[in-house]
Amino acid sequence: MGKKIIIDPVTRIEGHLKVEVEIENKKVIDAKCSGMLYRGIEKILVGRDPLDACQITQRICGVCPIAHASASTLALDDAFGIKEKIPENGLLVRNLIHASNHIHNSILHFYHLTLLDFIDVSKVKKGISSEIDLVCKFLERDNYSPFIPRDDDFRLPEDINTRCLHNYIKALEIRRYAHQLLSIFGGKMPHQCGIVPGGVTQKVDAGKIENSIGKLKDIKEFVELYYFRDLKEIAKFYPEYFDIGSSYGNYLAYGVFPIKENGEVKKFQPSGVVYNIEKFEELNPDKITEHVVNSWYNGEIADPKYDSPDPDIYKDAYSWIKSPRYDDNVFEVGPVARLIVAYMKNQQPWKSEIDNILNEFKIDISKLNSVLGRHIARFIETKVLVNECINWILKIKSEEDFYIDFEIPENAEGIGLSEGARGAVGHWIIIKNKKIFHYQVISPTTWNASPRDKNGKYGPIERALIGTEINDEEKPVEILRIVRSFDPCLACSVQIIDNKKLNKKEFLIWE
Repeated sequence: MGKKIIIDPVTRIEGHLKVEVEIENKKVIDAKCSGMLYRGIEKILVGRDPLDACQITQRICGVCPIAHASASTLALDDAFGIKEKIPENGLLVRNLIHASNHIHNSILHFYHLTLLDFIDVSKVKKGISSEIDLVCKFLERDNYSPFIPRDDDFRLPEDINTRCLHNYIKALEIRRYAHQLLSIFGGKMPHQCGIVPGGVTQKVDAGKIENSIGKLKDIKEFVELYYFRDLKEIAKFYPEYFDIGSSYGNYLAYGVFPIKENGEVKKFQPSGVVYNIEKFEELNPDKITEHVVNSWYNGEIADPKYDSPDPDIYKDAYSWIKSPRYDDNVFEVGPVARLIVAYMKNQQPWKSEIDNILNEFKIDISKLNSVLGRHIARFIETKVLVNECINWILKIKSEEDFYIDFEIPENAEGIGLSEGARGAVGHWIIIKNKKIFHYQVISPTTWNASPRDKNGKYGPIERALIGTEINDEEKPVEILRIVRSFDPCLACSVQIIDNKKLNKKEFLIWE
């Protein structure tokens, strides 16, 4: 039996993730991802007005609430029979709200969750910029708290290291611009109030258009000049991470950003599934199930349309996260999945942009299945979305409708499939007597950080860890770089109802 390494919690992610690996001869031979957070958001919805769903499900996460607003609203549009009737202005403004959150998340992830794995904050010097001086003030007080934990594998030359740290501070300002952009159309952030069934809550006037384009130009400059350059430097000095962190090569995307073309609604980023970066299939949501063999719930397999397994804290399991599977296979979701699906469907502008960046880094598309590949995929998305947001703004016709009226049906079912920055987000709803009877959420990290399923197949992060060589077992930075490349969000990944005996709204806390 090999040596075990347990990292609990993994830092610089959202939520409470425990990672346990077994090592022999400095190589990972087994891995477990455990979601240690117990929640009950879906239970709160049962018995409520269906219109509450969009607002309450956003509270699943303050980092990526718009993905839940989008999926929830799509589920309600479907249940209300209006999903094909949303005005074009409504779709455009929804997309602007949603894309703003994507852009924010990608910048947050690269600069404030990931970059500290590659830059050495202790090597910066005063007098270069006010941003760097601010960091130095922290360090003079031996205050490394924003920058820990730290390792020793720092390779960037001093000037590049300093520039990246400067951009780490600058990125805080750019993230604020992205939030302001979202708030122009969504009212506020986090937990916007603009996306609703039927369209959006407010019209867009010339002032909002001018203000939003100004924000986008500032974001565009940062993304194309600084984000890209910093990413290239990391790839230059850590090239082996194109070969570290590979998972199965199976990818699933629900598609996102619906737009109208020639009277038909299509998705700017398409849906689909890809096997082994080779075989493409159209998505069939009926093939989605949730395995719970290694999760603290009763049973083995659940159907999200109808099933909500009860918790079982005494079960021989290791995670609160379930194991979503598509046609009984393991799929990675997220930016790489969205890009590979778009690439396989030959959808523009994605295919051209992907080819350009692959040529720039001198890699083929298979290398996106890696730590660096996931970072490159986020950059590609961010660059394309910033430019597309400008196009969407210019298509808005202020004098036309942004919303349509609807009636809540007595009984109905709906499904809303969308994408968060971290991957596929699905919401399922059943309405009875004009109230929510059943609600189920499957979030991106539920796919990526899933435990082993009924067939013994590892989840995507677990599979990406296996085979990794660990240079220093006391500071296993390779593990952290792999896990963070997936950008886990544990608050999103665990959505469960409480046991039937707890319908007095009591909470059972596992200890």
